[in-house]
Amino acid sequence: MQQTDRLATTSAMSFARLPAELQIETFSYLENTDLKAVRSVSTSCRDNASPHLFRSIIACPRYQAMGAFQNVALHPVYQKYVKEIVFDATTYSERIAKNEKLYLFSPPGEVSWVRYSRWKRYQELYREQEEIKEGVLLQTIARALEWMPHVERITYCPYPLHVPVEKKLMKDLFGRGAGYVALELSNPANSHGSIEPENAFHHLIGAICVAKYSNIREFRVEQAQRDVSNYQLTLREFYFAGPGHLEAGKYFFRNLRKIELVLDFRLSDAVRRDCLANLRALLSEAKDLRHLRLCVEPRHSLQGLYGWLSDSEIQSPFRCIGLATEWPKIQSIDLGQIVATEDELRGLVHRWKSTMTSIKFTNCIITAGKWSNLVDEVVYDTKIRVVVLNRVHEQFVYGDVVYETLSSEEHERWTYEGQVMENEQGIRYFSEPPGKSVYAWRDLSSDEADSSMAD
Repeated sequence: MQQTDRLATTSAMSFARLPAELQIETFSYLENTDLKAVRSVSTSCRDNASPHLFRSIIACPRYQAMGAFQNVALHPVYQKYVKEIVFDATTYSERIAKNEKLYLFSPPGEVSWVRYSRWKRYQELYREQEEIKEGVLLQTIARALEWMPHVERITYCPYPLHVPVEKKLMKDLFGRGAGYVALELSNPANSHGSIEPENAFHHLIGAICVAKYSNIREFRVEQAQRDVSNYQLTLREFYFAGPGHLEAGKYFFRNLRKIELVLDFRLSDAVRRDCLANLRALLSEAKDLRHLRLCVEPRHSLQGLYGWLSDSEIQSPFRCIGLATEWPKIQSIDLGQIVATEDELRGLVHRWKSTMTSIKFTNCIITAGKWSNLVDEVVYDTKIRVVVLNRVHEQFVYGDVVYETLSSEEHERWTYEGQVMENEQGIRYFSEPPGKSVYAWRDLSSDEADSSMAD
């Protein structure tokens, strides 16, 4: 026992002798709960663990959370550590706040007055949420940005987050999750395009504009979590109440170098046109953009735009979401579940081949043309180092045969994967899994094709 204690003491003393830079690097691998424990060990551990503990803070329309946000922003030391603002996009529902019957959480054996008290707490949090959006949220963030000089990333989080000070208030309370997203989507008003003209996320963008804060370089949308109700970024967030709100959005996008969007396209035609126009306007403002990741949810939602676009000046979903924009400094692009023609994708490669180093396509569909022609373009006519196809396919796999009409086995055959490689002689080629090839259609005769596609 004594020997174990001596070894532990020796290890602690050895760690304490490490340079501050190595301690800070070591602490970067710890979770926040562990960082809090480490800070209580010694003064040096507190100082060296703090940069990672306070590297990101949560912003949302809740008073206790914004109180914690402001405390960090006002601290003369911690304010310099903050590099990221994480926006909690989850909100309390007006429908549930006004109807106790919709507050469905009631464990077996729980008496009704307990459920009622929880619903009243939910109702109060909803009132607080709406009250803080009347200017408090925007002004609090704008002032905080004046005190936090190193914030460079905004992260949109679609699932519920809590700060420690909210633990007691949120105990046993269901609200911004637990299936209520589905309830909101089932609301006829939402499904037919009734949109809150100014939501909490707009206040964050507005605060950046009001503060004239130009250090934000990255905007990232977190991936939705499984088994948790998520408030994904949707086209609704690109509906602005007036020109001033759009200008604030342009200011936010103007300085971005990295954009990662996971965008939910479920929205009625009534407001989709304005939202898409605003999305294109914001993306075109990002002239300094280096890295773009854009994934559309749910899958195949862009294909549903074709009928709506028939009467539009922009008749291509690819162009409609802003992917024909000129970004003179673009270096990497990662597209997920995008619908486009071969010519549109080849045009994308041609426009950016002088600056592009990486291009990836995941679950994307070519509606006219072939992936093999795009592969030839990037292999032989560009020097793009990283080129990846991940489960992509064509709408028409051969002749008039439509991909969706094939069996699951044929689906797998005509779904392509692979990446550009380079051999020892420096010759580039497209590497694919055995038994699959983007060039397979070239080797099929008409008779073989008809036979292979037969039901």
